Amino acid sequence: MSTESQHDPQVSTYPVPIRTPDIIFSQPTSNLRWIETTTDGRHLEALFLLVDDARDAHIRQLLSVFPTLKDKNRVVRFANVKLNQHDPEHYRPDPLSMGRTRPRFRTLYRLETRFVGMGRTSVTFNHRFLTVPRSQAERDFNNRDEDSQYATLEEGDEPERLIATAEGSIVFIQWQQDPNTGRRFFKSTPGIFEDPSLVAPPITNFCMEQHPQKRSASEPRPANAFRLPIILRKSDEDELGHVTNSKYVALLNDVIQYGLNFGYYANGTGPNKTSKDLAVYPQLPEILPVNGADASAVAVPAGSTFYRNAKVHELYVGYERELKVQPGIYAWSWVEKDRVVVPNHGFGGEDTAFDVIRFEICNKDAKGQEQLLSICRAIIREDTHLKAQL
Repeated sequence: MSTESQHDPQVSTYPVPIRTPDIIFSQPTSNLRWIETTTDGRHLEALFLLVDDARDAHIRQLLSVFPTLKDKNRVVRFANVKLNQHDPEHYRPDPLSMGRTRPRFRTLYRLETRFVGMGRTSVTFNHRFLTVPRSQAERDFNNRDEDSQYATLEEGDEPERLIATAEGSIVFIQWQQDPNTGRRFFKSTPGIFEDPSLVAPPITNFCMEQHPQKRSASEPRPANAFRLPIILRKSDEDELGHVTNSKYVALLNDVIQYGLNFGYYANGTGPNKTSKDLAVYPQLPEILPVNGADASAVAVPAGSTFYRNAKVHELYVGYERELKVQPGIYAWSWVEKDRVVVPNHGFGGEDTAFDVIRFEICNKDAKGQEQLLSICRAIIREDTHLKAQL
């Protein structure tokens, strides 16, 4: 196997594998833990964590196939998770739990991972979470010789269903140290994989294929934007000292619940209306006006329709700078004016309109100016029947 090296303009030989690599790699079948299924928020947080595990397991598998390749440090640049279980086409609602679609404790599942993009310093992944019929609990889904053995379901087996899909990107890095200050930082470095035959076709289909774009300096936030302090703890850090992307789910959950409970997500489709004007800055001691802005400015005028109950269908987390555990972190959030319409999404065969919640996680730099740390996005749909949970 040979390919043109992305590290050198000359043609080089890629390492010879000691066995055939699993291009589409499935981790061993497992059961969902109780804590991973208790609430929508816990479930979504677990999916982000499981995606991290699956990505690293796929890389370890490839490194074992190409033993001459050496692993490198890497950081996540973005992660996007879609809950396919909300679509009846993939996962049937539970009639005993008021239409619940979230998998139950000890649901048997497997997690499938593949490369779908390979750059000089980065790799993009797709993932699928699939339920596993009970009679196939011992099946090795990486062994194609077992396909015929398990071609027919046993009596009473629930067929395979798609729980969730995900996409993410990592960048390979090398640590540097400033000789003057001693501060450590990292820079991107050529990746460890360069063989295009390791890339499989993508399988995800998100409501919004384009990642959230950074606002220009001349583009103001909308009038219904609000700001909320973010509370970070040392337990939120990974080994590199950054807040993990799974912890982002809990942080964004706080922001979403605040916006839902107090009416800041204006432009909703439900029957609720705000009873009074809502200020841009909630009256909390941790909140201070940014750049001298008026703390009494109205974000949402009285009488505005807003979201009270909403289900998250997709959650995107993207990184502009390192988010570390420190005081002074806060999030801006709002509902975008434009909705996302998905044709024939499975709700009665009609086009389905989703709304977009935007997040900008920020802090102040050494000069007191606001700097953007992270851009995130949630795709939601108003639910007028169930109590809201992320």
